[in-house]
Amino acid sequence: MGFKLPPVRYNEKGALRTAGFELEYSNLSVEESARLVQQLYGGQVQKENRFKHKVKGTALGDFTVEFDLQLLTEKKYKSVFEALHIKVEDVKMGSATLEDEVEEKLGSLISKVFPNEIACPPVPITELEKLEKLREALYQHHAQGTQAFLTNAFGTHINAEVPATDTQTLLTYLRAFLLLYPWLLQKGHTDLARKVSPFINAYPADYTELVLQPAYTPTLREMVQDYHAYNPDRNRPLDFYPLFAALDEEALRPYSNLGKVKARKTFHYRLPNSSVAQPGWTLAEEWNNWVTIEELAHDSEKVARLSQEYLQLKRDTLVGFEGRWAKRTEQWLHHGDTSIK
Repeated sequence: MGFKLPPVRYNEKGALRTAGFELEYSNLSVEESARLVQQLYGGQVQKENRFKHKVKGTALGDFTVEFDLQLLTEKKYKSVFEALHIKVEDVKMGSATLEDEVEEKLGSLISKVFPNEIACPPVPITELEKLEKLREALYQHHAQGTQAFLTNAFGTHINAEVPATDTQTLLTYLRAFLLLYPWLLQKGHTDLARKVSPFINAYPADYTELVLQPAYTPTLREMVQDYHAYNPDRNRPLDFYPLFAALDEEALRPYSNLGKVKARKTFHYRLPNSSVAQPGWTLAEEWNNWVTIEELAHDSEKVARLSQEYLQLKRDTLVGFEGRWAKRTEQWLHHGDTSIK
């Protein structure tokens, strides 16, 4: 399966758009993963701590390999000991330190629930197939993904550079995602562990209705304020906070509950499973689902018609709306039919 190209291939400055992937998995250590990246793409491994490595200067750019929990990667557990005036790095326990012992125990315990993650650098959208080597290598080294355990709510995140930064473009892409969301859940076979986890909570129905209304034409600041009012956390299948931080950092300043937000002009798409242990799975499969969103967003008139149809069907349906709308989505995706049935 190849990587489809979106209808808009260049950003507003005329440069080829880029995209990056974040792959979550278990059963392969941070150190082993960093060496694997180096073997595939070159570069130098830089160890920040036992839970976070970087592979700098590879053929594709800089990779980050880390245990996906700030408690360990940023050593936040130390605050508990510091409150007791204990410096864990100075307390000797045989040939090791208390820091070593605490991190080993915490890592062993928490790794049962939280994954390791490889954050890939942004790659031109015409060269995404180069990342398939990494996906294949993880499979060959027996990395485990979402399906390995009932508690593995692991994901594959896609950071697609925005084609333009005007508010109307952002709003159209958000609308396209909301319209496709029930279908994407079915198409991507979103795992039960991810559905019930807090990591990809659906947008509230009230927010979806607000955004799909034709009269909704906010400024960027108003869009940020509305988004936070309905979604006051990062756990959405399409996380707009990194993009908002890049476009209007001041607007996010009052929202102290978001934690660290890395500003970047990308759509942070978080819905897909991590299926690294499945022999037939590819990154192209998840990317091509994202491109379906881009294809719909490229036709603003279709977005407007489907938004009206969505809202009408929602009003007329008491039970089973998501299934009916997913079936309806399948109809117009394959037949171009946008009339209500």
